[in-house]
Amino acid sequence: MPAKDDGAATPGKDRDAPRFHRPPEEIVQRTARRVVKGGRASFASQAAFRTAVVNALRREDPLAAIGGRRLRHLLVGVPGVRLAVRYRERPGAATPSECPVCGGILVPIHNRTLTGERIVLGRRCTRCDYWTHGATRVPVRYSITAAGIDGRPRHK
Repeated sequence: MPAKDDGAATPGKDRDAPRFHRPPEEIVQRTARRVVKGGRASFASQAAFRTAVVNALRREDPLAAIGGRRLRHLLVGVPGVRLAVRYRERPGAATPSECPVCGGILVPIHNRTLTGERIVLGRRCTRCDYWTHGATRVPVRYSITAAGIDGRPRHK
């Protein structure tokens, strides 16, 4: 039977020491641009890119940690980094209340009928290129590449 922990501090272990640190968004964005520009110019998945960014962040701050969702939200609109998304359509799935890619606001896409009525065809994000319609589009693969000033991918 294991001994009960009586709350006394064990030598060599600090219970109140932080195990990780969330770096500020400016540092994450700068590091992401540096990772994309150097060495590999593209990453086939969000997980591979996150691993590269965390490794680069930990060179300066060993406790730095960032999740894939936060990293993706910070990448939208960063010059020099292009976030491409592949989607699958899920008929009958509920329309999300916020953008699944960047967490932005989804606004309705309207159209006018021949009688003059306005109908909602779907929803689109105000921050990124995400949109959905009758069959909800669900992101399944994120790929990150280097981009030029205009946001289009650079070719080497």
